[in-house]
Amino acid sequence: MNLKSSFFKGSSNCQLPPGPYGLPILGNLHRLGDLPHQNLHKLSLKYGPIMYMRLGLAPVIVVSSLELAELILKTHDLVFASRPIVECGKYFGYERKGIAFTQYGSSWRNIRKLCTLHLLTNSKIESFKSTRESEVRNVVESIRVAADSQVHVNLSLIVESLAEEITHKTIFGSLKNDRYNFKSLIQEAFRLVGAFNIADYIPYIGLLDLQGLVKQMKSTGKLVDEFLEYIIDQHIKDHGMAQEDHSQRDFVDILLSLMNNEIRS
Repeated sequence: MNLKSSFFKGSSNCQLPPGPYGLPILGNLHRLGDLPHQNLHKLSLKYGPIMYMRLGLAPVIVVSSLELAELILKTHDLVFASRPIVECGKYFGYERKGIAFTQYGSSWRNIRKLCTLHLLTNSKIESFKSTRESEVRNVVESIRVAADSQVHVNLSLIVESLAEEITHKTIFGSLKNDRYNFKSLIQEAFRLVGAFNIADYIPYIGLLDLQGLVKQMKSTGKLVDEFLEYIIDQHIKDHGMAQEDHSQRDFVDILLSLMNNEIRS
């Protein structure tokens, strides 16, 4: 588990955990290699279960034991609840306002409260039981047909497609549009969010966009926005604001209803 921590800044007297020496500017970036998890594990065998590193200009604590991870994530979770500022949050988190990118505080707590009270309740999850069962039946039937025809199937792709369909119908409903390939959009967004961006570690070279990631994030972010605008417009036009069966409302229906109620009040 890696923890980028801002509280190290400005405190030259704090006692840091042991760790490898770093290079100027690069810090320990060169030690990550192509398999960071394996290289970090090897370093932890030398420096211990809690280790200090510097990735570029970012101070990082690496925790490699279950006990310490529980201490940080459970016992002292509020101390470590904030998030590092990353470039992708600007383009996929609406200037880092989304729950995955915003700093811990009142805004994050309000978004979490909204999710807990309106989107992820037991009754709401139960309301989509028929959708989940229907999609699973379709998958089982497709596998049965393939078996009867002695056709090989890729279970990984089938399970991935199943999760995609259930997620799509839970969040957006049954709306489909050939203009936007939702699956490829989300995959590309996830790829860019998970990509190693040197600007996150050496910010002052971010304006140069040496890897071309900012250009890609802008392009993909624009397409995601267009897709979401289409979904919202269709919900408002077709059924989003007027749907009477509250138990079958998807996430977009619920959010539009909350927004409409707030405007009226």
